[in-house]
Amino acid sequence: MLVTLLSIATLILVFLIRFNNRIPILMYHRIATVPGERNSLPPEKFKEQLDYLKKHGYNTITLNDLYNHYSLQAPLPPKPVILTFDDGYEDNFLIALPMLKERNMKATVFLIANWVGKENKWENFNHQLTRTMKWEQLQQWKAAGMEIGSHTLEHPFLTQCDEVRLLEELMESKRVLEEKLAVKIEFLCYPYGFFDDKTISTVKQCDYKGALAIFANAPLWKQDMYALPRIPVPSRQPLWEFVIKVSRWHIIFIMLRKLERGVKYLIRK
Repeated sequence: MLVTLLSIATLILVFLIRFNNRIPILMYHRIATVPGERNSLPPEKFKEQLDYLKKHGYNTITLNDLYNHYSLQAPLPPKPVILTFDDGYEDNFLIALPMLKERNMKATVFLIANWVGKENKWENFNHQLTRTMKWEQLQQWKAAGMEIGSHTLEHPFLTQCDEVRLLEELMESKRVLEEKLAVKIEFLCYPYGFFDDKTISTVKQCDYKGALAIFANAPLWKQDMYALPRIPVPSRQPLWEFVIKVSRWHIIFIMLRKLERGVKYLIRK
């Protein structure tokens, strides 16, 4: 019995040492109450989460902060966490931004360059019709100290693109956003979380500092700036689970989701 307890304690210690410097990266989409849409977080829940982070001493950082930490050993504040928004919906500006500014917090939005200021008609999954941020709103987002990244030109499955289309999606989206917003675009978010070796190679070719996935295919035992795993925050997120997702144990949640995805894939086969 004693040997078993010592073995478990040793495994926990090794785990904590191995993953102690991993920073939780949260993934949001809409901040809105939309019945039946898993990726739309009600504003009151978003407020609850921000208040928890503030109360418990968490500090929001940017992806550039993360890059400088891993590449240049730049120090980070205590209990760092990264907040990211996919697609750039207008409610991110109207609802999320005031909450972030009120608490002096930072966040990163990933934009679909050809869909800025337009209705979300790239989503053919019966999603509620809404709009993305306009260029003027994105200028205000930037002026508030928030970060901006690319989510490609059209939001395709990058692993299904030929080499010409892949290069265009990554390079042209970067060019458009930099030209319109006068800001350096240094990070990419993979649409649907899908990527492969060819995708990563092209991302590097386009001079991005890093890229974000979800959890599928993202390596956990090593830190790869071009395959950073993120933690989705669904619409019915209970606070107790959110607490785990921003703790040093967040990597366990990612591992369990990877395992769940793997089991489902085997069942379908």
